[in-house]
Amino acid sequence: MGITEKNFIHKIKVKDPQAMDFLVNKYGRLLYTVIYKTLGSFNDKGILEECMNDVLLNIWENIEKYSGEYNIKLEGEERKFKNWICVIARYKSIDYYRKLVNEKRVLQFEECNEVSDFSIEESLILKEQKEELYNDINKMNDTDKKIFIMRYYLEQSIEDIAASLKLSKSSVYTRLSRGRSQLKSKYKESKEVYSDEKCIRAF
Repeated sequence: MGITEKNFIHKIKVKDPQAMDFLVNKYGRLLYTVIYKTLGSFNDKGILEECMNDVLLNIWENIEKYSGEYNIKLEGEERKFKNWICVIARYKSIDYYRKLVNEKRVLQFEECNEVSDFSIEESLILKEQKEELYNDINKMNDTDKKIFIMRYYLEQSIEDIAASLKLSKSSVYTRLSRGRSQLKSKYKESKEVYSDEKCIRAF
């Protein structure tokens, strides 16, 4: 049985990735609009896409918390579901906004300092951790590794990656989100890698 408006929520709950394709096709523009209202002022498409990544992953991982019916064709159900995913998009975009504003303040503060107290020892530690991060990416399965390299090192768009690898956009979003979540979990105790978004915009 295919994915329809009557069953796609159930299909997401049983972790059918095609159901996420359906969601992106039906509500992707709505979610992007919600995110853009908060983050559009940064004028950075990459930030918008990263936030969209996390919103879709959040929906995927928390769909059990949705208390509505599976069939959005029922009276009032589509509005209820749209409200639920829009709240997720709204709060996630606010999180991104706060993080970006704080990073901007830190950068401005650092630019005011004429002398850096970043020691040679700290620099070496950071270099080692970056190398470990690169090695972890190389250990990913072939498709995920290609996606990470194309996105974070070649800076290709989600659309271009999906077309090149013959994947759906939602599949690319999901793979990026899962990989970023795994890396973030592994390196969350590392202040240096966690803060180094020039190395990879996965944290």
